[in-house]
Amino acid sequence: MRQNMKQKLYLIASASLTKGRPLEAVVREAAAGGVDIVQLREKNSTAFDVYSMALKLKEVLREFPNVLFLINDRVDVAMAVGADGVHLGQVSLPLKTVRGLLGDEKIIGVSTHNIEEAERAQREGADYIIFSHIFETKSKPGLVPKGIEVLSEIKARIKVPIFALGGINITNVHKVLNVGVDNIAVMSAILESPDPRKTALQLKNKIKGVV
Repeated sequence: MRQNMKQKLYLIASASLTKGRPLEAVVREAAAGGVDIVQLREKNSTAFDVYSMALKLKEVLREFPNVLFLINDRVDVAMAVGADGVHLGQVSLPLKTVRGLLGDEKIIGVSTHNIEEAERAQREGADYIIFSHIFETKSKPGLVPKGIEVLSEIKARIKVPIFALGGINITNVHKVLNVGVDNIAVMSAILESPDPRKTALQLKNKIKGVV
């Protein structure tokens, strides 16, 4: 990894979840509260719209130089705005191809949903993986959550940083931390919060063992 990846809070940012508030305003509050990584994820938007929003978020994150900024899937947008890297799904461009485009200094993460996908991502050179979904979540209606137990197996077999995702909030984050996965990724917990800064701070404190 290009930097230490322990006890990190990762926000997957989408304007569809901010309850009408500007995404950049919510991201600013979240970063002020302790978010370490922001991934812009706008799967149903045009390249131009993703690019425009990426520029806005990058400008916001200038206030927080230690916060990493990643783009979901759109390698072209990541290159155009000078993001810190990209996050890939299972049907994105091959990781090796993306690495060739971005170079060794950029961060490349991969979404995974079982041990086979996680091991393949690690083998192909992912800097980190997101493993989901852990708890029930509105973003994956009807899909059975993976649960906590599988995280123990993932942690035992995967050496790159692991971010747990899916239905994680302030009331259940301790269950993830208790199995030794100390990197947490969230969407609605922060984006839908009436106070994104406070929620981010609460989650970060839980991750760091402050409270």
